[in-house]
Amino acid sequence: MNRFVNINVGQLRVGMYVHLETGWLHHPFPVNSFKITNAEQLKTFAALKLKTVQVDLTRSDTQDLVSEPGDSDRLTPSILVESQRSKTELWRDRVLAVQTQFLGAVSVFDDVQAQLIASPQAARTLTDELVAQQVVKLAQERDASLHLLADAGGATYGIHGVNVAVLSLLLGKTLGLRSEELQDLGAAALLHDIGKPALKISAAACALNQGLAAGHLRDTAYAEHVGASVTLAMTMGYAPSVTTAIAQHHEWADGTGFPLGLLAADMDIAGQILALTNNFERLCNLPELGNEMTPHEAMASLYGQYRQRYAPVVLKAFVQTLGVYPPGSLVELSDGRIGVVVSVNTSQSLKPQVLTYEPLASQKMQQVDLVELVGLGIRRGLTRNQVPRKTLEALQPQRRLCYFFDSSAVITAEKDTS
Repeated sequence: MNRFVNINVGQLRVGMYVHLETGWLHHPFPVNSFKITNAEQLKTFAALKLKTVQVDLTRSDTQDLVSEPGDSDRLTPSILVESQRSKTELWRDRVLAVQTQFLGAVSVFDDVQAQLIASPQAARTLTDELVAQQVVKLAQERDASLHLLADAGGATYGIHGVNVAVLSLLLGKTLGLRSEELQDLGAAALLHDIGKPALKISAAACALNQGLAAGHLRDTAYAEHVGASVTLAMTMGYAPSVTTAIAQHHEWADGTGFPLGLLAADMDIAGQILALTNNFERLCNLPELGNEMTPHEAMASLYGQYRQRYAPVVLKAFVQTLGVYPPGSLVELSDGRIGVVVSVNTSQSLKPQVLTYEPLASQKMQQVDLVELVGLGIRRGLTRNQVPRKTLEALQPQRRLCYFFDSSAVITAEKDTS
């Protein structure tokens, strides 16, 4: 019997060890090769546009999987035994669950956008409910883990809004904001660009004006989206605590932002947070992909050439929250392996979880938890040009980064039971 067989997606079973011959961000699973451990994973496979999947018979918990080589379409009934779940499998399942939450949040944003003009109160209800769920989750846990997720595709406004909201809420918690302040911050972060579609501001215009000071904007109409977003938020009935933050999301602490050229002393804390998280997210996810930075490069830029734009206490708290290697950063470990940071525990941000790729290893993709591996760390951050092409395609096949968080306490508890 051949070691590898191609099996129809509808014939996959718990216990089969599968290998997906595509980049890991082209599907919702954190790694390309793994053992199917539950029915939820089978449902995910069914939703993918795949006809067949490669199965490794030698690593599958199956008996009489196929009768002879080439008979992958004629599976015989068998008892599939689920082995004890490894820590990697627990982590993978957790990230898959977080991916589902992220997609749900983007879907809610799309509903908000669709109802905004005709039913602003209904749009506000959706916004408040979505943000409240995340604020409650943050309040219940001592810390959280931020995860790198697969590119959800589709419109970028929702992805950008959810990413900025997630980063803003985590930073707000680090800065000690109360629950009601986090609620207002989350709403402002989610809605800060809602005026762009109405003004029909193109991705090209956004890219053209990214990171420019007020006096250097190449498209003066671009600045109008700030006021348009504030106006729409007001029609939804939001108080100044929300609309002011939206109004300040392009203001910078040194007075070079727009539309008013405010200094840090003139800005609310929510506006300062939103100005930073919005710029960081855009550095990583340009409206027109091509010159975006890795998150590590973006963090270095915030602390380097853009440092004067942000209040020192806010910038320091952001680095404290995400570390110098936020999820999506390409890194070289101290043992020479190359990987991508996939999860960061906000209470141990210098010890993230890394997905490594070794083209000559039997299991090419491996998840490494630096919290557990004493003596192993990150030697340096890498740019995309410093990573071999095949490795980059495996680790980061799609440029757009998506973020969502969950409870680090839950992950730790699950790991302890494995």
